[in-house]
Amino acid sequence: MDALTDILNTLRLSSSLYFRTELTAPWGVRVPAKGKVARFHIVVRGQCWLQIEGQEEGVYMSNGDLMIIPHGAAHTLADQAGSEIIPLDAMLEKAAYTGSGNLVYGGGGPGCCLVCGEFAFDELESHPLLENLPAKLSVSGDASYNAHWLDSTISFIGQEAANMQAGAHAIIDRLSEIILIQVIRATLDSSREQIPFLSAFTDPRINSVLSAIHQDPAHDWSVESLGKIAHMSRSAFSNRFTDLAHMTPLQYVIFVRLQRASRLLVESNTPLMLIAEKIGYQSEAAFSQAFKKQFNIRPGEYRRSRTSLAA
Repeated sequence: MDALTDILNTLRLSSSLYFRTELTAPWGVRVPAKGKVARFHIVVRGQCWLQIEGQEEGVYMSNGDLMIIPHGAAHTLADQAGSEIIPLDAMLEKAAYTGSGNLVYGGGGPGCCLVCGEFAFDELESHPLLENLPAKLSVSGDASYNAHWLDSTISFIGQEAANMQAGAHAIIDRLSEIILIQVIRATLDSSREQIPFLSAFTDPRINSVLSAIHQDPAHDWSVESLGKIAHMSRSAFSNRFTDLAHMTPLQYVIFVRLQRASRLLVESNTPLMLIAEKIGYQSEAAFSQAFKKQFNIRPGEYRRSRTSLAA
């Protein structure tokens, strides 16, 4: 399994559809900030203006465009820059939206159809992959990267959102997760600047080390053995890895071990001692100490808290 896939599996993200909109000019809405989510907007038909709070410039979106706001920042959507903006709750009330079907709102002018949703991330976890994503991720409807997969996926989501037949939510959730993964990949491929942690995936030598760590985090890794995988000297490898990942190679090994442990604690009844051994610790006490340092909670408490949330 490659490192990026393993990270996204560990994060246990879930997606949920807000709604499909049918908006007619003039219209404008402010979406409030929300923690631990990435919001997305897909333009199925027409165009709109999107402005993220704290960003100097807004952007026009049109047919097939996709925008993901990774950190749940407040933002506004409108038919054009300068239109009157009202809070989302007020729009839902004026439209008498009940939570099902299309959200229909506006002044009767040119129309815009959007599919809007969010990816929710585990409240108890954080990861440098998410923390270092830029303020917005976008793929244009006419971008070459979009040619084969995004158009058809967006079209499919739009159809499912319009009809909402049995199983529609499950289909939309899975397709939305695929979109997030693909847009992250597109961001890595197209970025000309170094992005903390994410740029480690774009260096083939460092990426091979990340994959090796994720495949076997319990291995007795050393900087020297990891450097050999990258075909680099010990010092050159350590400097390059730290520069890209913003943590040392062995710090990352520990990070991955404890992320893996968090999954085992939630998804199994495996005793703590066996989990410690599975991820490369010689004693339960050493495992517990390292886990508390990373998650600010001991393994047993973490398991109980997650069990109570699922109950």
